[in-house]
Amino acid sequence: MKIGVHVSIANGLAGAAKTAKSIGCDGFQIFAGNPRGWARKPIADAGFASFRTERERAELWPVVVHLSYLPNLASSDQELYEKSVLTLVEDFERANRLGADFFVFHPGKTKAVDDGLRRISLAVNQVLERISGKTVLLFENQAGAGGEVAGSLKELGQLVATVKFPERVGICFDTCHAFAAGYDLRSESGWKKTLQELDQYVGRNFLKVFHLNDCKGELGSHLDRHQHIGEGQIGLEGFRFLVNEPFLSKLPGILETPQIADGDDRKNLATLRSLMKG
Repeated sequence: MKIGVHVSIANGLAGAAKTAKSIGCDGFQIFAGNPRGWARKPIADAGFASFRTERERAELWPVVVHLSYLPNLASSDQELYEKSVLTLVEDFERANRLGADFFVFHPGKTKAVDDGLRRISLAVNQVLERISGKTVLLFENQAGAGGEVAGSLKELGQLVATVKFPERVGICFDTCHAFAAGYDLRSESGWKKTLQELDQYVGRNFLKVFHLNDCKGELGSHLDRHQHIGEGQIGLEGFRFLVNEPFLSKLPGILETPQIADGDDRKNLATLRSLMKG
């Protein structure tokens, strides 16, 4: 399995690629702008070009761009919804110009699930019609707290089924979110039940990337709190199955584990690699 971490762009886009390489990543994830703000600083053509050059030089795969935190594409607040769609367009366009392999976003939250699903689908179809490129857009599963959409694979499947360009979309499966939503990933049997549901509602061909995070909360707690690999409620055996299962291990994974002390990312990368047979 190819694995990497989420990297800051504080030192520039090309600097993020250099950082990922320096800590031993196969690939990495970034934000395309301020993750906690609506405004986007312009990126010059040279900035996109230098990123692509540095990424190629470092031989990193995959490159994943994550949408910022503020957009809510399931919102019934029309002003917020329109701002969210515009940000999705801008960041997805940036991801394509960066040459990113995947673009991940949280579907959002709402009090009316059916209306939220409709709004998300409408937004995604609009974006795919407006923005061309090879970057694959990925729906991310959520923990299911506070009206979050896509806490279940069934709802993810409903979203994928309404996309006009299915070849351009997929899902990013976050292990912490899934466990918090009630999917027991601690054992082989739990994983197999989850994969059966994936096959039933989505189709495993749409599974493209993992977010590899242990979970602080209990099974089904809906608590989205990431933990270091093996130090949360999922535990080492759950991740051992994931990184060695024939189909799943062919897919890439991005760590979003806590970064509190220097070396935390290296520690989690090393833990995962120690679980890989061969």
